[in-house]
Amino acid sequence: MHWCVTGFYHTLFILLQNQKKQTTPQNITSFDDIFQSIPIPFLYKKENRLYYNKAFEKAFGTFFKATIDHISTLPKKGEHPLLLTFDNNIPKQTTVHMTTLFDEQNNIIGFTALIVDISALHKSKELLLTQKERLELALEGSDEAFWDWDMKSDDVFYSQKWKQLMGYNETETPSTLSSWLNLVHSKDMALVNERLKAHLDGHSEYFMVDHRIRQSEPLRWVKVRGRVIRGKNDRNIRMVGIIRDISQQKASAAQEAIEHERFIAFVEHIPAPAFIKNSQGKYLYMNQAYQKFIGFKTWKNRNAADIFDSHTAEEIAETDRLSLYEGIVTHDISLPTAEGTKSYFHLYKFGIESENEKLLCGFGINKPFKE
Repeated sequence: MHWCVTGFYHTLFILLQNQKKQTTPQNITSFDDIFQSIPIPFLYKKENRLYYNKAFEKAFGTFFKATIDHISTLPKKGEHPLLLTFDNNIPKQTTVHMTTLFDEQNNIIGFTALIVDISALHKSKELLLTQKERLELALEGSDEAFWDWDMKSDDVFYSQKWKQLMGYNETETPSTLSSWLNLVHSKDMALVNERLKAHLDGHSEYFMVDHRIRQSEPLRWVKVRGRVIRGKNDRNIRMVGIIRDISQQKASAAQEAIEHERFIAFVEHIPAPAFIKNSQGKYLYMNQAYQKFIGFKTWKNRNAADIFDSHTAEEIAETDRLSLYEGIVTHDISLPTAEGTKSYFHLYKFGIESENEKLLCGFGINKPFKE
């Protein structure tokens, strides 16, 4: 729409600029037909005479004189935002396109003015800003902040809380994608770029990534989520999303990982055989002592029948049943070693609940007795 208006306006301006003083009635009629057919308010002043089309008179009605006086005060070149009162006595936001007319000696002889009603666009922008403010207020009570990337202009809107999370002060106005990417920790940069490109190329429904903030003290983690909006021909035109501070969750997860590693190291170094199996009797974990005892056979997701002879497997299965279903914790059992001898153990077995599944854990202590 804007291209069509300005293109037509440019054509009419050339006609006006090249219009001769001595013009035939036929040419005048032709130009007037073009001038009056323009559906957008248009006026021009040439050699102290003022002309306006029907669209101008219809749009401004009784306010047309005040509108002309107002427009006449504007610089005679460029685009100017102007609040004008239309015939229905409603003020509307407009853009006035002004150009200067020259004679053959390059003397100024007048100007042209095309008035474009942008009130609908202005209201849309105001509505968008209002919606952003409402979203920002809604997120204010949560741990999340808002961002909006306009890919046509390459401008990015960052909410106040976003700026706080990323370490900007109140006077700074980040407005580009680099305002965010420059703060991504170097160790996370490749992952962020990979996830962002994959989403923009249509390979993921959502953009989601966790990354550290460069030079933050103490080190902060954020979770970034977003989704691209596509226009005609599936072209990316906008991307909106939220960001959340997950530093506490990452610290807790890191601490849990340390504790898990510490526990595993402890169990691995226990000289007694220890294991975890599911309720079907399949081994999920064996410590080093147990693996060494069975001769480092393949054990993952296998049961006792796959590792021991049938008699031993039946004994193990019975102790499993007693522990899981009758609550008997201690058992005496003999197990064949990898060398073919027997070793006697006092077993401790107990069930635990894990993600809606009951697991059987246990360990054995060697006993100096014989059957």
